[in-house]
Amino acid sequence: MPGSKSNQLLPSRLLWVGDPDDQHYDPNLLRLNTTTDKSRGKYLALSHCWGKLPTEVKKHFCTTSDNISRREGGFSFWELPRTFQDAVKVTRELRIQYIWIDSLCIIQYGDNGEDWKHEAGRMEEVFSGAYCTIAATSASNSYAGFLQPHMKHDYIHVQDPSGNRFYICAGRDDFDNDVEKALLNTRAWVMQERVLSRRTIHFSANQVYWECGEGVYCENLTRLKGSLRKKYFMLDPDFPKRLLTSGYQRTLEFIRFLSQDYSKRGLTEKTDRCVAISGLEARIARAFGCESRYGIFESYLHRNLLWEPSDIQMEKIVYKSRRVPSWSWMAYDGGIRFFDEDTQFGTVAWITNLRFHDECEHALIADVGKFQDGMELDGNYAVLDSGGMERGRAQYDVEKDKDEERRGILSAFLSGRARRITKVQKPETDTGYYCKKQYGL
Repeated sequence: MPGSKSNQLLPSRLLWVGDPDDQHYDPNLLRLNTTTDKSRGKYLALSHCWGKLPTEVKKHFCTTSDNISRREGGFSFWELPRTFQDAVKVTRELRIQYIWIDSLCIIQYGDNGEDWKHEAGRMEEVFSGAYCTIAATSASNSYAGFLQPHMKHDYIHVQDPSGNRFYICAGRDDFDNDVEKALLNTRAWVMQERVLSRRTIHFSANQVYWECGEGVYCENLTRLKGSLRKKYFMLDPDFPKRLLTSGYQRTLEFIRFLSQDYSKRGLTEKTDRCVAISGLEARIARAFGCESRYGIFESYLHRNLLWEPSDIQMEKIVYKSRRVPSWSWMAYDGGIRFFDEDTQFGTVAWITNLRFHDECEHALIADVGKFQDGMELDGNYAVLDSGGMERGRAQYDVEKDKDEERRGILSAFLSGRARRITKVQKPETDTGYYCKKQYGL
């Protein structure tokens, strides 16, 4: 395994590409290595587009439950599609012996997705721990490759009166078009990969760009200038360290920018919307010592909930194995936007103690008032609005007690709206619960 030149924990598996300086080096030999829990070392990671390839085609090069044992014993360089071959070439040229490629280092077929479920939760560690990320920006799929010959640009030189020579060429540095608008950076998974990477080499169709904590540089070593107010945090090599000293407003702006950008990106599987940014979300939440659920951070709860669709129509995503609440934009497919900070709300009665429910992860909860008396009717508890309509599902936050049942603090689960709560019915049985469809303030 890699030596002690780097102290980063290694992913579960890595592709060994060999050492070109070793006298026994074989350029055709690759091997899939399984690491130990505490292995440390240096490796690269590949960020790439899978492309719209048929499943049978992908099975030819992906690691499966059927071929993993053989690959651990060694396999041929020529089994890889061209994009992966190019990544291996770059790794060898940088004299690094290991690279992480999702298609090869995660079992993709034959185990009912169990390995993917386990490794998806470690994506945060994979890209943040990599010595450098190779971004196959110009490759539309796994077979396209990204090491293309670039067009040569003509230069002229001039000499000043002192004899100094200056070389001049037409400007060709266009990071926005070459990288930001490239197909790779329209993909949802890639946002997390890019933000968490300490440094990235972008292989675009026109030239190579270098991105790190100091900024973006071109092939000619020119540092690009531009508006980096929000991207300043994305370039943080130790993300999200810069956010910790940025102040409330700039942090809120960045979180909104991140959510809006991510929401517009594409996913092959719509149900990955909660997963493809989960590592990034968890890292931000840990840094600020707050909880986060489905893209909503509790430290910025009220502001994070002020989102609306930016697309004409948002379709609800059908999740099979999880319940995503309607108050989260992750429940829907499509772009979002937040209300601008200069939006004139007028007088807003903020629910200051709005919070996540401790036991029910898809619920928000708030104390909405005290009741001295309830309206005694037959049937279950209900919360009524001023028009007499049933508007609530709620419960007292005290144990059921005859002396306290009309004086407890009422808590309500948020799932609708009405003008105000005015009446409460007693329960049919001794449960201490109110149970109806929705609540209102």
